[in-house]
Amino acid sequence: MIYLGIIFSIFILDFSIKKYMEEKKVLHKEEKICKGKIILHKYHNKGAIFNFLERNQFLVILGSILGVAVLAVNFGSNLLKRRKRVLKLGQSFMLGGALSNLYDRISKKYVVDYFSFNSRCSRLKNIIFNLSDIFIFLGGILVIIYRVFFILRKDFCKKD
Repeated sequence: MIYLGIIFSIFILDFSIKKYMEEKKVLHKEEKICKGKIILHKYHNKGAIFNFLERNQFLVILGSILGVAVLAVNFGSNLLKRRKRVLKLGQSFMLGGALSNLYDRISKKYVVDYFSFNSRCSRLKNIIFNLSDIFIFLGGILVIIYRVFFILRKDFCKKD
């Protein structure tokens, strides 16, 4: 199935980049690429988003496991259904990214983040991502788009 391949590909791609960053880059040292628009820097995120709960890794890991489990069950219930391609693609993106980050949390007790955008906005420049985070975000957008259009279509086609 293509969606399982997408999940696996996201996991392997992000795993490979994280491995490279861990082996080849120095923690917190910046390197500008793409004409300075992207900054590479190895960072260890011990908490959830923006280091939330970094002092309570048990809760972060538990929350991550529960989140992945709920997403996996929901994805599994949609996998064999016809249509719903946008929903399944979004869930595949989210699950691939979430599994990669969960693997880091369990095996290393932190998630390897490795790039940020060089922006005039200092807040955006200070947010360090990994590829999994981008796929989780994009997957979430696709799921929202699917849900909004599904609800609109359902309401539009409703018989009075």
